[in-house]
Amino acid sequence: MSSFHLLGPFSFGVIGVIALLIIVPYLRGKSDLLTTWNLFLVGSANFIGLAGVKAAYESERFRILEYTNSDYELFMLGAVVFLTSLVLTYRFVKFPRRIAGRFFRKWPPSNSRTLYGMLLISLVLAALAFKPPPIQGVAQVVSHVGNKATIIAVVLAFAAWCRSKSNLVLLATLLTVLLAGLLIGVLTGGGRRTILGVAIAIPIAYYWLELRYRSPTTNIAVLGVTSFVMLLALGAYSTVRHFDRQGEKKERNVANAMEALLKIPKQMLNSDVDQLAGQNAAQTALAAIHVYTREEDPVPFHSVFYVGTIYIPRAFWPDKPKGLGYTLPKTVRAKGTRATWGPNVIGHGFHEGGLHMLVFYGFLAAVALRFVDEMLVRQSTNPYLLAFVSASSGHILGWTRGDIGTFTVQIISAVLAILFVSWIGRLMFGTGVVYPRTDDPYFVNQNLFRQPVAYY
Repeated sequence: MSSFHLLGPFSFGVIGVIALLIIVPYLRGKSDLLTTWNLFLVGSANFIGLAGVKAAYESERFRILEYTNSDYELFMLGAVVFLTSLVLTYRFVKFPRRIAGRFFRKWPPSNSRTLYGMLLISLVLAALAFKPPPIQGVAQVVSHVGNKATIIAVVLAFAAWCRSKSNLVLLATLLTVLLAGLLIGVLTGGGRRTILGVAIAIPIAYYWLELRYRSPTTNIAVLGVTSFVMLLALGAYSTVRHFDRQGEKKERNVANAMEALLKIPKQMLNSDVDQLAGQNAAQTALAAIHVYTREEDPVPFHSVFYVGTIYIPRAFWPDKPKGLGYTLPKTVRAKGTRATWGPNVIGHGFHEGGLHMLVFYGFLAAVALRFVDEMLVRQSTNPYLLAFVSASSGHILGWTRGDIGTFTVQIISAVLAILFVSWIGRLMFGTGVVYPRTDDPYFVNQNLFRQPVAYY
């Protein structure tokens, strides 16, 4: 059997293993369900596993280059190496757990009395994303950070309403902010990840604020149905989001954005879910493997340099690094395609030198995920932390699709957004809560997932 024919069974195996990594620890009470780790694994199942299935069984339709057995073997080996590095680091490396108890412990109040001031801060920051100050460098940062603030506003509004569900004013505020967030997501370019972040914000916040200690089977059922509906809605949105490029080429204004959103319920019956499945990420990885093991020299740590230079305006540095997602279509001389691709983390690994780079990126990703998840179990009712997770959720889900540099920048922008909002909030309203420092050996060695946080 050729390596190509092994790709399909291998990819189904990847999906199965990832499903077990999510479900088994949760049912055994060893982990929570809506962690950044599980979001990342779901994205990996899609952009490595399901993408591999499509590359195996729809190869003639999507093939970019003519691949050899070696290309398929390296893709499968790369997936094993990356996922193994990821799992081993997340499970056994302890220093992220230790430092999670030391940092980001002071936050503004989150009661309904301070809600409107915090919402105003978030919405002003979001508005600046439309028209950032005309200062090179500042404009780039504000643009990246601003569109995350809408998601922060949604979580803050939901957290306030959760504490007082009979308060109709808070409910009206939540619905208004939610609609505003969806509109801003459409108006700032129509990207799916921003819309996904707004939509997933409430399920994430609701899980950590209320569902966490309910029956696992109930939570899986509720969140499973919610995820299915959101998937259909996201697929429906994919069919209407480019109204400024297709058909009448309407202007991207409030009225047309609202019209596009109102079409989603009807379009769910014709939802383009297949477009979301894998997104050709395995094919682009195979193209990168083919090119950078045969024709082009690898560029070690390219994504690290890309992230480090992203906020330097290209006007000051015209030749600063470009993302692989932008350069790969040009390297393979692709025709009739979009400007950028999702090269898959495996493609990035071989673009930067091979399997050792996949170990490196698996390690970095797992350390970051473990750090955030450890903060979540220590501050599980902190709406500001939940706002960060929600604002970065779409990018965590899509990170393995790539461009990993671009997705990392978006996650960093979510960090900057929540730190800025909380800093202004503390200046205006004072420090509302200080979480205890929990880096002693007891907390580091205990499994804190899904245990009541009485010590808070």
